[in-house]
Amino acid sequence: MYACSAWSNANWKTRNTPYAHKTLEQLQRLQARAARVISGAFKATSIPALDIETYLLPVEHQIWRHNVECLGRITLGTETFGEQEQQRRANRIRERNIRMSPRRAIQKAIQEEQGFSLKELEVITPYVVAPWWIGPKTFVEENAEKARSRHQHSIEKEPDAIHIYTDGSRINNHVGSAAVCTTISQAKSAYMGEDTVSTVYAGELQGISLALQIAQQDRDQGNVRTKVMIYTDNQAAIRSVARPKGKSGSYLLQDITQRIQTLHAQGLKVEVRWVPAHNGIYGNEAADRAAKEATGRRQRGPPGPRAQQPPTLRSLKATLKMWPRRVVNRRWQAQWHQETRGRATFRHTPEPTPRVLQPHKHFAKRQSAIYTQLRTEKIGMNDFLFRQRVPGFTDPGCDCREGRQTVAHILLQCRKYSALRNLELGQFPGRQNLRALLSERKVAAKVVKFTEQTQILGQFRISS
Repeated sequence: MYACSAWSNANWKTRNTPYAHKTLEQLQRLQARAARVISGAFKATSIPALDIETYLLPVEHQIWRHNVECLGRITLGTETFGEQEQQRRANRIRERNIRMSPRRAIQKAIQEEQGFSLKELEVITPYVVAPWWIGPKTFVEENAEKARSRHQHSIEKEPDAIHIYTDGSRINNHVGSAAVCTTISQAKSAYMGEDTVSTVYAGELQGISLALQIAQQDRDQGNVRTKVMIYTDNQAAIRSVARPKGKSGSYLLQDITQRIQTLHAQGLKVEVRWVPAHNGIYGNEAADRAAKEATGRRQRGPPGPRAQQPPTLRSLKATLKMWPRRVVNRRWQAQWHQETRGRATFRHTPEPTPRVLQPHKHFAKRQSAIYTQLRTEKIGMNDFLFRQRVPGFTDPGCDCREGRQTVAHILLQCRKYSALRNLELGQFPGRQNLRALLSERKVAAKVVKFTEQTQILGQFRISS
């Protein structure tokens, strides 16, 4: 959708809506045309059913997601947002008569959704450190066994160092981080907000920052250490600390590099090492528990209080990419439940899911079209063709004279094909359940083969 964020917000002045309903209908028809070509569905198949069968996000939700993602590519700092809010309050009456800019319209849409804080959106700088910056030594072993052995060697050979373990965790859509120092039996934890604000990667970086805070406090108390040994089970965090770059989460890397630089200036070197998770390393498991508890989770009993948030907590642009996908999926699901069209497809797929595409992976185009038509019940059988008033079809009944020729009748009841049905579908335990026949990936090929063998569909006749 080229320039979607601009043209889809150009109608606010005239109708107080982002775009004309006619524009949406044109785009919906265009996507439906492509979906029919892809799936082989009949023209009578409704647009909502086509979107479900092909797992194509409805156009209106695509537009909204494109708008939010566009805003994520634009640097939006706290000052800019504050200035816009102040101007909005000061000129509220005047602004009623002027056109809303696309950028402000997108901000308004996000605020109405309530789930992502634009005020605290991170600002990604082009660089984090100077090119000549010397970072900490980092070590990532080839495999878990070598890492475990190297960890034990470090504990034994570095008794005068301070050893700190870190971890980040996401539990029930909440992110926590922690650092546990086994040398002085001290721990720090932080609650990083919901997963619409932070990621596990951000939790891991915050854990390293907490470890550096423990090391600095230990230094300020006059304790003499040979070095700071930080252990984490996240290799991505280690690589980022070794070579900080301007990407999502860089505000955490800036904090880490400043703390490392302070320790280096005091003559205390920092090493960051990888240790495998869930391998019996006491410090690592303690940090894992502390990170989970930072989200409020408790191993036993009801949830407890969460840890305090760090002084600086920004919403990551990485989460701004995931959040709109989650929102549009939720909207699509609610819209599909309220829809009155495509109820045949709804019986087989009550929620939008990419699993509807799995049976088609091993189908020829002809077979894929048959399967889609069976699920939508828009298929070349007498009942459908009669209702569509197709010339030459004056009777909706089946050749067996025992009912209308529908998908359910052919797959479940028609005595004319009972022998063929037993041959192709007799081993399937749900053969008397239409939803099971048209929803289970394992039986999809057999259902299509049975339909082909009946020779009912004139456009798909095959040789015997």
